[in-house]
Amino acid sequence: MQKFTFSDPHFDSEKIIGFGQRPFRDVAEMNRTLIQNYNAVVGKQDLCYWLGDVMYDASKQKVRNILQQMHGRKQLILGNHDRGHSETWWLDCGFEKVFTHPIYDAQNCILLSHEPLPEFGNNPPIINIHGHIHIQDYDFENHAQCINVSVERTDYKPVPLYNPFMPTPREFSR
Repeated sequence: MQKFTFSDPHFDSEKIIGFGQRPFRDVAEMNRTLIQNYNAVVGKQDLCYWLGDVMYDASKQKVRNILQQMHGRKQLILGNHDRGHSETWWLDCGFEKVFTHPIYDAQNCILLSHEPLPEFGNNPPIINIHGHIHIQDYDFENHAQCINVSVERTDYKPVPLYNPFMPTPREFSR
């Protein structure tokens, strides 16, 4: 089993195509590409941490229909566009687990969150894998330990959680 991260797909959103400068003609093409890219990377036994903003203002059936097309086990950290629904609502859609807060992997010093959380990166050095800012650059100091995995930054695909190109916590402490 491999582990992946995936953030800010914003399925069915016309607005995100313009805002995120996504290269899609319409929502149907975007949804289809996101699902195909996801399934090309994530296997049926793999675990993928979704770092929020699945689908804004959607019905449970719409979300369920999309998730059923996608491989692997899915765990969701709620994003700002997901918080209008309860944890139970998202579980009913097909997520295995739903978190209202960031997840911290102490063994690997990794913090998974929707928004960037640079304030947690110093002692001990923590790598913050997040989404939320899409194509925008960081507009705050101390972001060296932050890694933006919004789909616009990952070629619209999930990325391995323990990416070999990801800096280790020791590299941050230099």
